[in-house]
Amino acid sequence: MIFAANAFDHVLDSLDWHIFEVWHWELHLPGIRSAFDGKGFGVTKYAILMMLAAGLICWIYFPLAKRIQTGEAPKGTFWNLFESILTFIRDEIAKPYIGVHADDYVHYLWTVFLFVLTCNLFGMIPFLGSPTASFATTLVLAAGSFLFIHVSSVMRFGWKSHLLSFAPHLDMPFAMRVGISLLLWPIEFVGLIIKCFVLAVRLFANLFAGHMVLATILLFIPAVKGAGEGLEWTVTIASVLGVVLLSMLELFVAFLQAYLFTFLTALFLGGVLEHAEHYAHELGGHGHGHDDHGHGHGHDHAHEHAHPAGHHH
Repeated sequence: MIFAANAFDHVLDSLDWHIFEVWHWELHLPGIRSAFDGKGFGVTKYAILMMLAAGLICWIYFPLAKRIQTGEAPKGTFWNLFESILTFIRDEIAKPYIGVHADDYVHYLWTVFLFVLTCNLFGMIPFLGSPTASFATTLVLAAGSFLFIHVSSVMRFGWKSHLLSFAPHLDMPFAMRVGISLLLWPIEFVGLIIKCFVLAVRLFANLFAGHMVLATILLFIPAVKGAGEGLEWTVTIASVLGVVLLSMLELFVAFLQAYLFTFLTALFLGGVLEHAEHYAHELGGHGHGHDDHGHGHGHDHAHEHAHPAGHHH
């Protein structure tokens, strides 16, 4: 499997899919291998796994969606299990941190959570891998969240309120307020870019490091080959047991990182919407008819937690 291989070969994306290393069984995917200093481009291993993840999610949830539309009560372990995941994301993440209009945005949070979780779990299956262990993948996911936050705010409250939301609300003379706002506005805007960039780094680093540790532990087995039967068996048993135990931790990390990515996206979105709403009211409008963002159920909780992720009044 991966005993005689470089550990990096099994956590990096590639055009060659190593199935059984000891038998030299590989899949050569279509692409150009000579470009970009030999790295190439084309249909990669992670690209196939991401399409597989998307297809698996659709295969599970499309039939469930049709059954839910009929008004039928959830029945069976399968239906209840997968519907409970969506209920958790809506009730424990979206509503507390976005507010009463969380249902307008929860579809994106559902999709992100399920996709990230599925990609993470693929790394627990032999011969596959985690596309989220690639920084390119996590960077695109974070960029999607960044765009979603801005587009959602603009669509609800308009361009003017959205752009003003990055300027702190200051109780001081007009000239001084304008000067300080012009200074702080780019800092706040860049701050959101950095927060979304950290989303990508956090997800990538945790998945990449975890798989590297597992692969490195297994590499101790071929390293002691020929050193004596007693040492070989001792290292082999210790390495396999270590990998099994760490795999349990990796399974927990797969769920945790999917949750954190979704949670922080909701937190950042809630902060931007709250401040955009504030400026929409100051300008005398209510932004496309949505004048009660954050009020009602969950508002107090959202107000309490949205400030750390948003801008500072």
